[in-house]
Amino acid sequence: MNKLLSKFKSAFRRQGRAWVGLVISGVALVLAVRGIHLREVMDALRQAEYAYFVLAALGLLAYLWARSIRWRILLQYGGASIGLERVFWITNIGYLVSNVFPFRLGDPARAVIVGRDRGITIPAALSTVVIERVLDMLMVVAILMGITPFIGGVGNARLAGGVAGGVALCALALMLVLAFRPEWGQTLLRWVLERIPGLEETSRERWAESLDGLFAGLAALRSGRRSVGLAVWTVITWACVVAFYGALIRAFLPHPPLLAAPFLVCVVGLGMALPSSPGAMGVFQVVARYGLSIPFDIPDGQAVTIAFGVYAFQYILGCLLGIVGLGRESLSLTWLRTQAADVSTNVEKMDLEEEE
Repeated sequence: MNKLLSKFKSAFRRQGRAWVGLVISGVALVLAVRGIHLREVMDALRQAEYAYFVLAALGLLAYLWARSIRWRILLQYGGASIGLERVFWITNIGYLVSNVFPFRLGDPARAVIVGRDRGITIPAALSTVVIERVLDMLMVVAILMGITPFIGGVGNARLAGGVAGGVALCALALMLVLAFRPEWGQTLLRWVLERIPGLEETSRERWAESLDGLFAGLAALRSGRRSVGLAVWTVITWACVVAFYGALIRAFLPHPPLLAAPFLVCVVGLGMALPSSPGAMGVFQVVARYGLSIPFDIPDGQAVTIAFGVYAFQYILGCLLGIVGLGRESLSLTWLRTQAADVSTNVEKMDLEEEE
């Protein structure tokens, strides 16, 4: 009965999250296009310089390649022996999964693919993804804190960045502690498992052995040289993102504000924390529109065109690269979604059992 109740709670929670995401995306999409006339968008499209789309594509590919190099550093210390080219395609598969399925399953999907190899477990691979996200948030906050003093009317963005930065720093500090003292994490994990009502001894040991792999993925943080490499490639990765956004903004604006691209990168990065539909449809557009129009006085028609243009460009290219990656890995998107959802569900199940 307890197991059945736990499954029901997990399914109910997931369905609730899905509906909340859809509602938020719908409202955000309405806000993104509110007050916009189709003629304004058509004028912006006619006046665009599409040669900059080539530069944008190069910037996006450079971003994906740099991100793959950084992830490979983490995977190697997690126990995986995997080539850079394969890491690149797996990274794109992750974006494809997040673009077409709810619950942002791209990260668990990447862990599932890498975990098929004998060198690394799925929990260890998943922990490397967590490190990636923390490094990304720290970089976004660093950029935001560096540019907001030169931009007017962005106090809320500065506050959000400060909160996100504080959370990310706490998370990084915790990961560093667990990287150097994994036995502390293992002891705490077993202490928690022992206090979950109704969890049998065999299940407790199975959970403990499975989750022990989470600490293996933190091994790269114990190496000073590797940590420097992670920091350098994080900077390169986000420089490529800024270049990508800058090229697309330039395609629609003859004289774009100097700080428009880095600021847009930051507010979009923070905005993606909101629940949304697959691919963050609606949330991306509303954040991008007002992130351009409010601080930089870019006309709403052009701001909306840029918001939808950036979204469509990265969505389409990301999905195409992900499809190629699926072919190279000989994987079915349906199978991958099921496996990634199982990983995500197991984490939620642990949360529910701890609450009980």
